[in-house]
Amino acid sequence: MSIIHPTARSGWLLCTGLLTLALPSPALGQDQFEDELPITSPPTADEEETTQTVAENAIAQSNDAFGRQVGSERTGLYSSREVRGFNPVDAGNVRLEALYYDQVTGLSPRLSSSSTIRVGIATLGYAFPAPTGLVDYGLRKASFGRSLTVDVSRRERGHEGLGYDLRLSGIAPGLGLFSGGYYRASQSDDSSRAHRANVGFLLSYDPRPETEVLAFASVGGVRDDEAKPSIFVAGEALPPEIERFRFLGQDWADNESNTLDGGLIVRAPLGPNLRLESGAFFSGKRDLSRFSDLMTGVTADGTIAERAIVASPSSLDRSFSGELRLVQQFSLLGHTQQLSASLRGRDRLRTFGGSQRISLGAGSLFVHDQRPEPTFAFRDTSRDKVRQLFAGLAWSGALTRFLRFDLGASAIDYTKTVDYAAADTPDVATGARPIAWNGSLALALTGRLTLFGALARGMEEADVAPDRAVNRAEAPAAINTRQEELVVRYDPDDAVTLLLGAFRISKPYYNLDTALRYRLLGTVVNEGLEFSAIARPIAGMTLLGGAVLSDPSLSGEAVNEGLIGTRPVSQPKVRMTGNFDWRLDQGTSPFSFDFTLDHKGARPVNALGTLMVGAETTLDLGMRYRFTLGDAEMVLRVRGENVLNAYGWNVSSSGALSYISARTVQFQLYAEF
Repeated sequence: MSIIHPTARSGWLLCTGLLTLALPSPALGQDQFEDELPITSPPTADEEETTQTVAENAIAQSNDAFGRQVGSERTGLYSSREVRGFNPVDAGNVRLEALYYDQVTGLSPRLSSSSTIRVGIATLGYAFPAPTGLVDYGLRKASFGRSLTVDVSRRERGHEGLGYDLRLSGIAPGLGLFSGGYYRASQSDDSSRAHRANVGFLLSYDPRPETEVLAFASVGGVRDDEAKPSIFVAGEALPPEIERFRFLGQDWADNESNTLDGGLIVRAPLGPNLRLESGAFFSGKRDLSRFSDLMTGVTADGTIAERAIVASPSSLDRSFSGELRLVQQFSLLGHTQQLSASLRGRDRLRTFGGSQRISLGAGSLFVHDQRPEPTFAFRDTSRDKVRQLFAGLAWSGALTRFLRFDLGASAIDYTKTVDYAAADTPDVATGARPIAWNGSLALALTGRLTLFGALARGMEEADVAPDRAVNRAEAPAAINTRQEELVVRYDPDDAVTLLLGAFRISKPYYNLDTALRYRLLGTVVNEGLEFSAIARPIAGMTLLGGAVLSDPSLSGEAVNEGLIGTRPVSQPKVRMTGNFDWRLDQGTSPFSFDFTLDHKGARPVNALGTLMVGAETTLDLGMRYRFTLGDAEMVLRVRGENVLNAYGWNVSSSGALSYISARTVQFQLYAEF
């Protein structure tokens, strides 16, 4: 097979692709499109919640290689924090049970049954997709009888965990209860420690068919989370390889926080072919203490020119959000159509600033330089408030047996006010009223060959200024984004699919300038090819793979003046993943084996792009053994991560370095009663 990288600007659609294997999409029929459209965009058969926590398997339950998390395990090219080079959570592109949700903190994996990345053809039939992709969370429910699952985990070098899932269906007619929680005492690769706990509850009420009410709440906390040092290099040389599992931080620099999430979802028919879909959500986090450990001017021999601790006072980040959607189905020219009227909104309040920077002087990466805890003198915090309303219409339908379309438009009313605590800093008030829109066409050229194309324009939040910035924690006003994509899909039979996609995303680029101020520096355009592969050649076996070949580039005044290069910091041009899961004996054996092979290409470390981190490849191996013990169904899960013990560097968008995880083995034991 051959791969031709897309040329910049004009040639992004002129490309050939990787032939890949996948299962047929539930959205597409084998001989034509389905005439009946779903009222919403529910999970597909493989995405629905499994009947037992012990049966959860991220690889086996994936429909593509773009990204899926099931329980505590994740697979695919993308995650909730990185899709096509951008962060969908920070951009505000999150859905909960297919409804608009402004996420402040990550949902507990005990309350969330799964998360799915929706890009490309996976957005077909999905109302109001976002230009840079969506993260769609599902909730666990007590829909499958009564059970209690308890799990314990142990990882090398001081990581222990305990969790539970409780399902009680039928506690009253149509009423069910799910509860899940965990406690983890963890130790990171640099030997920094943390204690995390969370407990959540979900009540589900199904009084009659097609009616569902979900009410949930989750509370959690982090204590003694020791700040991990971030390395910023001097010149154009990487730091030396330093010993992993060796703590270099300050014992007193502990991050602590509390989180609270909750919501109410109502789905109900209102009349013939008319349906209500609604959700109201709260997501909040209070940082009780927050520290950043910055090692700047680090040279190739491990010398640190200056080490500084940035300590921040207690801060709050909370959001009320939700969506009210009416969905009407009707027939046009003999084909089912679906019209959705939606009102979405959020009210977000964030406090920031007031931090203190404490210089610890020079140091070395090879010396644990422990300093006495200083006395802090915090300043008052500033307030950042955002209110945003979306009023939109979406139309999804079929024009013929072979042609399907999605159209949508939303009028946005956005206001942002920043009330600075410093009297000499003027307050800021901004607003915008853009129109976001999307359109896509899916054409079944034959019974097994489909062409999909989409255009989208939207409005998203920009990332918050990093801790190294002189204006740390400030958030710019929302930015306009745009995307074009094209996908070709071919299904030679029911078990094999060949897939090729191309995309182009454009949005304003914010990062640090030479004075370390976080500001608008230009425009970033990411063009690329995107591939997904999945096959189940025999019962019990899943093959999953994918690749992204992209060409992220920068343009604008800062590039013209030579202040930054033409590539954004930390973004690779190549990303590939391969996964394999096999349960023996046609899926009936107690044993199953799996592996994950991930490859990430070279990435720029500095703004000029003159220093690169090399490509890295990691291999994970795992197995499951299922057995019974009395009345309990048991699963022993063993997973070895980075078994080849590759050494490499993670790179943040601000250029901070930290080494990747070393080889480690984790044991988990599940018991379901």
